[in-house]
Amino acid sequence: MPTKLFIPFALGLALLSSQAPAAESPPSATMLKVFGSWDMLSQYKDFEKPFWTEAVPKLSEGRLGVELTPFNQAGLKGSEMIRLMRLGMADFGTTVLSYVSAEDPIVEGVDLGGLAPDIATARKVADTGLPALSRHFEKKYGIRVLALWPYPAQMLLCKGPISGLESLKGRKIRVSLRTTSDLIESFGAVTLSVPFDETYAKIKDGSVDCLVTGTLPAYTAKFYEVTTHLYNLPLGWSMMLLGVNSSSWDKLESKDQTALREGIRKLSDDLWHAAESQTALGIACNSGSDRCALDTKGSMTIVEASDSDRSKVKHLLKQAVVKRWFERCGSECSKEWSKTVGKVIGLGATP
Repeated sequence: MPTKLFIPFALGLALLSSQAPAAESPPSATMLKVFGSWDMLSQYKDFEKPFWTEAVPKLSEGRLGVELTPFNQAGLKGSEMIRLMRLGMADFGTTVLSYVSAEDPIVEGVDLGGLAPDIATARKVADTGLPALSRHFEKKYGIRVLALWPYPAQMLLCKGPISGLESLKGRKIRVSLRTTSDLIESFGAVTLSVPFDETYAKIKDGSVDCLVTGTLPAYTAKFYEVTTHLYNLPLGWSMMLLGVNSSSWDKLESKDQTALREGIRKLSDDLWHAAESQTALGIACNSGSDRCALDTKGSMTIVEASDSDRSKVKHLLKQAVVKRWFERCGSECSKEWSKTVGKVIGLGATP
């Protein structure tokens, strides 16, 4: 019989009906309980699922098997993933960092609104911030952070023309990140917290004017049917975390830890490259460009960000976004961030 790491019987019963089939593994394989992200998105279908169900058994030469469940199939909210890993009810789990931020604002530091205007900067921020974030998670939750990667760039889509960020004044804008709210509100907009799957209807009936979301998820959700303009300036990256219960990790043989680290490093690299290409694909397909390789095309107008707006975002990042975040995360957090992430992006000392 396969052995299992830290998977209580009660959770097994609760999730039995929603589990994805386990990969075929030798009878002696150690089975890992893994929760992935949304099963309808490319990140899971094209990257996470093949990695866990195909690559991991091969990398471990059959010593490891995986029971993989997309968290949306298990009826879980993203914020519950940290709790499951903390309690040992999941060995490995993937979640959006913003799901944790309401209870733990420290995690916002690698994806502040306006922090990374391009994917190269986003990667530099994530790589620099990961060690401190992992130490924090290990101390507070008993979770080791193995990787960070983004979804496609978070951009602004509006129903009706926009000439720049100043034209957002008075508009109602759906956001998912608190630090994006800090940035958008600085331009006089009203920010709203609306579930992603309810936003289409809210825009259609006029109760929401704009939203900030990933370019390709926006296309997948057909927001090109209810919005007309896309402002081509990344306001965030909706950073994802891959973590492991520390006790589960420590029980693995060192050769399997090494195999997993190497495999996860490649998975992370692949997902960073995918985020870049999918950002471009989302812009192309929402606008109906010839560069769109998908069957259905939108007809949105792409508004290129002005140098003036880029300068304003950089100014507000320090004067509003970082300043407010420091107030939430505390003095120790702000000092650590200033020495690491703040230094590599040129902000350095606290505001």
